[in-house]
Amino acid sequence: MLSRLIQLTHGASWLRFRMAIVASLILSMAGVGLSWPGTNLPFEGTIYDYWLEDYPRVAQGAPDAPKLVIVAVDDQTVNNPRGSQPEIFSPMVWAAVLEALVASGVQAVAIHRALPSSENRAYPLDEERAWFQAIDNARRVDIPVIFGCRHRASEPMLPAPKFLEVMGRDNLGFIDLVHDRDDKVRRQNVIWPDSEADDSGSLSLAFLVAESVNPDVSFPSDPYYIDFSGKFTKISFGDLYERALGGQAEVFSQVLKEAVVVIGETSTFNMDSWPTPNSVYGQDGRGWSLTPAAQIQAHAIDTLLSGATMTHPGPAVTFLLFLGLVFLALTPVSLSEPRGGRHLFPWLPPAVLLLYPVVAYLAFKRMVFLPIIPGVVILALANLLHLGFRVRETSMMQRAGSQALNMYLNPALAGQIINNPEVLQRRGELRRVTVLFADLVGFTSLAESMDTASVVDILNRYFETMNTAIERYDGVVDKFMGDGIMAVWGAPLSQPLHAVSACLSALMQTSLMERLNRELAASGKPTLQALIGINTGDVIAGNIGASHRLNYTVMGDPVNLASRLVAVNKLYRTTILATEATMLLAKDKVCFRALDRIRVKGRKGSSTVYEVIAPVGAVSEKDAQCVNYFERALKHYWDRDFPGALARVEAALKSSPDDNPSQILAKRCLDYISNPPAPDWDGVTILEAK
Repeated sequence: MLSRLIQLTHGASWLRFRMAIVASLILSMAGVGLSWPGTNLPFEGTIYDYWLEDYPRVAQGAPDAPKLVIVAVDDQTVNNPRGSQPEIFSPMVWAAVLEALVASGVQAVAIHRALPSSENRAYPLDEERAWFQAIDNARRVDIPVIFGCRHRASEPMLPAPKFLEVMGRDNLGFIDLVHDRDDKVRRQNVIWPDSEADDSGSLSLAFLVAESVNPDVSFPSDPYYIDFSGKFTKISFGDLYERALGGQAEVFSQVLKEAVVVIGETSTFNMDSWPTPNSVYGQDGRGWSLTPAAQIQAHAIDTLLSGATMTHPGPAVTFLLFLGLVFLALTPVSLSEPRGGRHLFPWLPPAVLLLYPVVAYLAFKRMVFLPIIPGVVILALANLLHLGFRVRETSMMQRAGSQALNMYLNPALAGQIINNPEVLQRRGELRRVTVLFADLVGFTSLAESMDTASVVDILNRYFETMNTAIERYDGVVDKFMGDGIMAVWGAPLSQPLHAVSACLSALMQTSLMERLNRELAASGKPTLQALIGINTGDVIAGNIGASHRLNYTVMGDPVNLASRLVAVNKLYRTTILATEATMLLAKDKVCFRALDRIRVKGRKGSSTVYEVIAPVGAVSEKDAQCVNYFERALKHYWDRDFPGALARVEAALKSSPDDNPSQILAKRCLDYISNPPAPDWDGVTILEAK
């Protein structure tokens, strides 16, 4: 257990764990910041409304909660000639209505109306006294009368001092509403933002009314969600006033007794109406259907008195919730073992993302509104982070695997194995390729005179030199064989110019070998000579070997011939030899010289061998003359015109006195002039040794 704990707190495992913790903390804090606006977020309010339709009664009200009645200044009130403006807003009218409510035995009265803020508002003194007296009478029988006020910025618009003195500063609550991004009203503040709860107009009218009816009413989270499912009895303000004037207000006593009354405007001409979650779009050819602000306040009061408001977790709970969910989603990142979560639980992050809306919906049914969009956003980011980590890790593993494979395989084959493991199947295909063999001359005897470390060092430097030239022209090192190399062009990847690339690579190998020999000589070590044979043909290419040990290689007669050409170089004292098949494909890019017709042991037919001279355009004038004279001499030689061949080969030697093939051909011509060959001589040199 202790060793496992130490392992978890060190190295890559501990680093991944810390990455998961840091990412969880950052995303959780971002989620809390996003959830702060509540349903004001895009789509958040739409989801809330949709869920509300599926669960229409959010706040299951207490059975003993008081009933609410709206005394509505409705169209009937406004259109009644006797109650028309300005009489309807006369203090005398409101006094009569308030007296009728008190006589009916209501519990509390909420007046959704902002009173004048100026002393200059002209009301007859007798009407004001009647109004003030009605308020005082209600207070005497313990019926609270709560008035509304509005805010301008952070300051309440208090009524004139004479009104404020009568109604009492503690009976003044704000009626401003909280509007979400889509202008809908879903929530209500208890305390006006940036204000103190003990200031006049800093507590909402709804809360003051609820608290006056039930002093033990719970203080909800701010802002709280309003339950718009309540149904209220409505009484026309004008009708109640008419009944009060005629002494018939008792007809409403049964409805009003023990009720909480909200007085406010609901007429068609009311400009203080807003869409709510219950609003219907397109009604009567218009936009959202609107709910009067006075009725919204009645819903807010009903929500508070029900004792079962929709709640939402505060910042601390939201942070802990998001922290747990995000860390759970990132658990595969924090696990380090290959057999751990990164491989067993790749489904965990998307599962947490998909599960969260389900959990939020179930919580909604239990009157807890979890931040939906913020949760989905941060969990989606956690999924992207997990995906990015897995992609990065997979890429790192592929690079590590590729680097490891490249140490033992050629890069082209290693790339194919990583990207397409099917290439490891034991099967072959017929492909036209160019094969190159290179071998060191006399290295075996040289190695016997050197210590092991020096032998390994020289061999590694030699192989590095040759491999550089092979990879420079996209060749594939098939294998290192003692002090020899086998390379292939055209497999496993197709190369249209495989013959050209092989020849140019061979020329580069000789150039790099000259540089290596200068370095070896400078350090007092023996120099090296590499001989190269190149052939082109159709071979079988594929993975050969046992089921658990494979080797990608090429097989066939063209491979054997390329191998045999290495030793043929000794006969002509050349460095690079190629077959006619290679020459025909590469002659437009590489300069060749035909050397001889040969028949190797084990083969019936003969073939012409060519020396690889240089890239086209890089042959000096002296070498070009030598090649020209030599090939003309060779034609005379094959035609048994040995004196003519000798004359031309001597011309070649004048251009290049040190040209080994010219020296050898000149000697043959002299021998055949002295001792002519048999009549069946065909100009083919037979090589007995393999």
